[in-house]
Amino acid sequence: MEYQLPIVALVCNFSGSNFTSVMLHHSDVETLFHEFGHALHSLLSRTDYQHFSGTRVILDFAETPSNLFEYYSWDYGFLRKFTKHYSTGDPIPEELVKSMLEAKNMFAATELQRQILYALIDQTLHGAQLSSPRDTSSVVADLRTEHTSWKYVEGTHWHTRFTHLVTYGAGYYSYLYAKCFAATLWKKVCQKDPLSLATGSALRTKFLQHGGAKDPADILNDLIGSDAIRNQNGGIIPDITCLAEEMKL
Repeated sequence: MEYQLPIVALVCNFSGSNFTSVMLHHSDVETLFHEFGHALHSLLSRTDYQHFSGTRVILDFAETPSNLFEYYSWDYGFLRKFTKHYSTGDPIPEELVKSMLEAKNMFAATELQRQILYALIDQTLHGAQLSSPRDTSSVVADLRTEHTSWKYVEGTHWHTRFTHLVTYGAGYYSYLYAKCFAATLWKKVCQKDPLSLATGSALRTKFLQHGGAKDPADILNDLIGSDAIRNQNGGIIPDITCLAEEMKL
């Protein structure tokens, strides 16, 4: 049997860079590490069949590696290794990273509310049996009014640019699942020493290399104990404890 080594490319269109320096907004850095998590999932995959390699996993688990690696873009010990002032070469100040984290956490509940709204819109448009024909904008407006603290702006149709409604069809909730799984993995496996050999080996051998060839519940239980459990249909239910602590909810 021959084994084909994975080949992965991240094609990005970040602005603010030239041939001599790379200057990215931190949101771009976070996006880069999100996508890098997907890339590592494929690069480190070692499965017998290519249809189970890398990101070819059940939807509930697909975004977990990417959300986990977002944490590295907020870890000061890691950031200071490569983030330098473009002219002085000084590493990024720790106080600046703390301020960025405080700004991020200030609106954590609002961000969570937004993700819940996205998942509800996705589920409603793909699965609800409406009593009468309705346009999608009115559905979105009603869900926003019912489940969020901000109002729908008449005449806007932002959801028509929300491509995940097509690519994830009725599965966007998996982002919320992933946030819970990733928060637990970071706290229990990575946070103490995110760059240690032990951490990297655990993520590689117990998590990333299995792709979709091992039950996600078994992967998570092997890494973090009983925090990932099976539901009655054989699926996985995330533990929201670590994410709630992180958001101070």
